[in-house]
Amino acid sequence: MNKLSSEPQKEKYAHIIGIGNLTRLDDGIAVQIIERLRKKNIPSNVKVTDLGTGGIDIILALDGWEKGIIIDAVDLDFLHPGAIVEYRVKEENIPEVKGLSSTHGFDAITALKLAFSLQEYDLPSEIIIIGVQVKNLDGLGIALSSEVETAIPKVIQRISELLQIKL
Repeated sequence: MNKLSSEPQKEKYAHIIGIGNLTRLDDGIAVQIIERLRKKNIPSNVKVTDLGTGGIDIILALDGWEKGIIIDAVDLDFLHPGAIVEYRVKEENIPEVKGLSSTHGFDAITALKLAFSLQEYDLPSEIIIIGVQVKNLDGLGIALSSEVETAIPKVIQRISELLQIKL
């Protein structure tokens, strides 16, 4: 039984969004996580979406939800492949980060900065970005590196903890 069932149900509690390109090797990590989440028993007030390469659609996907979780591949020099990073986004603390959504035209951070500055959207009070450090983005294919593959159950477990639901 999940904790959400004992609390007042909000129709739009949490939206889990995966951003990535399935055919760009490790950049497909979020897409693969989303596919595995879809096979789980997700409460009706939690939505799971493969947003492809994201872009400005991130704003629309988060509009009206209480919580938002964005899963994406990252490419940061100081992390080892498969490492997981987590960042809680608030309007006043959106960083200048290179490496998030680097293969996309309009990354999650830029989209969120725009949404906060426009103040026309009902953004979640809690937005969390979960990034998985890539090993290989060079070339085409759907296979993940073994290091990145091992991060999948860890990310799913972390989402379970964040939303206080059993996955």
